[in-house]
Amino acid sequence: MKNIISPILLFSLLIISCDMETVIDLDIPPHEPVLVLNSLLDTDTNVQVVISHSVGAFSNSMPTFINDANVLLYKNNELPGIPLLPDLSNLVYVNYIDNGNVDSLAMYYYKSNYIPEKNVNYRIEVNHSSYASISAETYIPNDITLYNIDIDTTSNEEKIGFTFSFDDNTNQQNYYRLKLFSSCKKEWENEDGDIEEWNFRGDTRFMSNDPSFPSDIPFEGYTFQGNNVIFTDALFNGQQKTITLDVISDLKYADCDTIIIQFATFSDDTYSYYNSLGDHAEKGELSIFGGEVIPVYTNVENGLGVLISTNAQKIYLKP
Repeated sequence: MKNIISPILLFSLLIISCDMETVIDLDIPPHEPVLVLNSLLDTDTNVQVVISHSVGAFSNSMPTFINDANVLLYKNNELPGIPLLPDLSNLVYVNYIDNGNVDSLAMYYYKSNYIPEKNVNYRIEVNHSSYASISAETYIPNDITLYNIDIDTTSNEEKIGFTFSFDDNTNQQNYYRLKLFSSCKKEWENEDGDIEEWNFRGDTRFMSNDPSFPSDIPFEGYTFQGNNVIFTDALFNGQQKTITLDVISDLKYADCDTIIIQFATFSDDTYSYYNSLGDHAEKGELSIFGGEVIPVYTNVENGLGVLISTNAQKIYLKP
């Protein structure tokens, strides 16, 4: 389960006039708490769901885990549902954004040993005596076969060339993500003759001129640079797609233990969530100068949070 960011929006109204500040008291109706569901269904791991409750935007209290809900997972609406039970022995931390700062809340998972399957629709229902019942649905797409995979580690000492192809499913909108993971280790002898070790993760990135990727002002001959990208098949619907990347790191290829590209396909709700999350993080919170608040996407009926899913595969550029 990947951590899912659930922003808490803070709003302040400030009128500035003649070098004096006037604070306006707002008559805000009391907040009615609702259930919050956060989960990422992944074909590589068992089902894990966080259930909490909402708090008002002006409240000093924080959301807490609800450990006595009735949580059921339905596969293609088949009965009976698969029960998910709270695992109170393993603490997890859920990240959130508060006034531009990232923090975390201690939570637990509702779990099942069931591992989600590809090409299946899933629904999660949550019932609790103190809250309105909630539900959410997501679809896990089928596998995508990658071919013509070429990894070039010799032409350039500073870059890894990576090319692959796949066939896009026709007559439907498809959504994809590429994400780069790396782990590098470097040892050297210091001035005292002792061996020191540096473990490096993070600043590995790929660069591309692919027209399906978000583009920026060209830099060093590339219109895109980053360690992950989300894109659609709008420019190649139903066609063969070939993607070419150059992977670069502050360390040489030989210094890295593992370099992995993850290729994922997911449904429109997952795409909507990631897109809205990026927009909100960039420009979504309201400031004293106004602006448009960009909410984070939710597909939870009668509640908050999100149920998303992914079908991912890994391509090892190294080992």
